[in-house]
Amino acid sequence: MNAWPDFVFPDESGFTNQMLDEYLASGYYRMQHLLFTTHATQVNIEGNELPVFWLRVPVKNILEKKGALTVRKKCAHFNVVFGEAIINQEIDDLYSIYKSKMDFEAANTCGSYLHDANIPNPFSSHTVQVRDGSTLIAVGYFDIGAKSMAGILNFYHPDYKKYSLGKYLMLKKLDFARDNNFDFYYTGYISTETNKFDYKIFPDENAMQVFLPVQKQWLPYQQLGKQKLAEYFENYIR
Repeated sequence: MNAWPDFVFPDESGFTNQMLDEYLASGYYRMQHLLFTTHATQVNIEGNELPVFWLRVPVKNILEKKGALTVRKKCAHFNVVFGEAIINQEIDDLYSIYKSKMDFEAANTCGSYLHDANIPNPFSSHTVQVRDGSTLIAVGYFDIGAKSMAGILNFYHPDYKKYSLGKYLMLKKLDFARDNNFDFYYTGYISTETNKFDYKIFPDENAMQVFLPVQKQWLPYQQLGKQKLAEYFENYIR
């Protein structure tokens, strides 16, 4: 991986185990069945193209703060199940309800968000489902490598907004990372021009790292913050 193609197509071995670890550590992230870099990434919100930066957290460094403990307590009565990634009508129905309340562009279905019908899934993908009794209220998807995992998608029923289910899904993925002795949990991206994705630095901002794609370095997020990242984008990426 000496060159920096914007997009990487999978070969017959896919993106699993140590290979996924290496790509994630080099600033690549998933879009359907491809990997892509920050150089090729901006998020469209209300017609504006906003820059983003990738985040990760060393699992062993996380010290959950009061906010994380509060979310865990609020959601303790829900049922949580991990398993291999699936998409069914129940999940797609929940995604559609969630999407109807979003104010930024997203795929029409959960399946089209995650998959390209023309390419076999090259990832080792898993899901976490949260239920209130028998009712599905939240779903999260993530990919695993040998020693790291990447959060891909979280969504939940808007009627349960007060439970902070997006954060709860992150905490449950963190539990999975701890239980499987992963070194890193890649939580997604943050943008310098909106606060919509700031929850990605939850539950421990002090432990979070951000990727500088030109230097190919992970640095402490707190060392930079949004202002310095915005300057970096203007100087190196735009």
